Amino acid sequence: MTNEIKVGLAVILAAVVVFVGVRFLSGQSLFGGGYEVVSMWQDAQGLTPGAAVRLNGVRIGEVSSVRLGPGAREVFVTLAINDGVQIPRGSTLQTSGLSALGEVNVEVTPPLGAGAGRPLTSGDTLVASTTPDIFDLIAGESNSLTARADTALIGAVNTFTTLDQILSNSGDDVQAILAQLRFLTQAATTTLIDERQRIDRTLASLEAGAANASAVSERVGRNVEDLSVVVGNDVVATSAVVRSLAEANADSVTAAVNNLSAALRRVDGQLETLDGLTTNLSSLTADLDSTLNSTEGTAGLLLNDPSLYYNANAAAASLQQILQDFQADPGRYLREVDGIVKVF
Repeated sequence: MTNEIKVGLAVILAAVVVFVGVRFLSGQSLFGGGYEVVSMWQDAQGLTPGAAVRLNGVRIGEVSSVRLGPGAREVFVTLAINDGVQIPRGSTLQTSGLSALGEVNVEVTPPLGAGAGRPLTSGDTLVASTTPDIFDLIAGESNSLTARADTALIGAVNTFTTLDQILSNSGDDVQAILAQLRFLTQAATTTLIDERQRIDRTLASLEAGAANASAVSERVGRNVEDLSVVVGNDVVATSAVVRSLAEANADSVTAAVNNLSAALRRVDGQLETLDGLTTNLSSLTADLDSTLNSTEGTAGLLLNDPSLYYNANAAAASLQQILQDFQADPGRYLREVDGIVKVF
């Protein structure tokens, strides 16, 4: 095999490798296939052959050709769609990217809901919608932006002119105000210089007072600590004395507690006796009350029968009358008694 044949085979192999690599990296089928769809645009916006075609952000093909229609009224763009990709009828096409940078792609948006039809086949036609890029929008708005900028500049010029006139008419007043401010600044500076020593002395006094207060607080802290130690020791000693007294007089305390318990038991017995007497007295009172309120006994009749009361009043009245007669003529009663005595 000659060298010329070897070089030709190497060139052909390199071309094949480059072709396969480019198609693989661009997401295209390695061995062709797929189908073509024709789209009609009012403005291609910089589309060129080889531009990517994406569906929901996924590359599904590329632009194979871009040509003008009859009368240059529209642009026909042929889309080479990879094999196995189905685009439903009713899908819309629009460009994405910046034409100024040469990166313009085709975006396919499928219809929503019931608007989706059967998949497109080779030779079907889609009508694309043109969307201007950012540079077109800026160019379209340039006139209005220029007019607004012009108006703003005119307003700024008028404002500065008016301010210049005001400053020119009141120049003396402005100078007088600046002179007063300068005088006040100098007076304040002089006062601060004159009072610097006094301020330094005041600050020194404050620092000394703070140091004294810190020393006093330290002494107070030490005194409080010493006092707490002394009080703690006294409390411990007092506790020990109380404990020793309690241990020494434990028998006496026990005897006193026993005597107190016995006295309490006696008091309980006496209270029980008093309770019995109270119960008996209550029963006697109830019996006496029932006897006095009854009409069968003598006491009840005396208290409850009004006739006895009236008879007793009558007997008392008769006895009163007899006493009055006796006082008036006692001899008559004595004579009658004498006669009775003589009879016996």
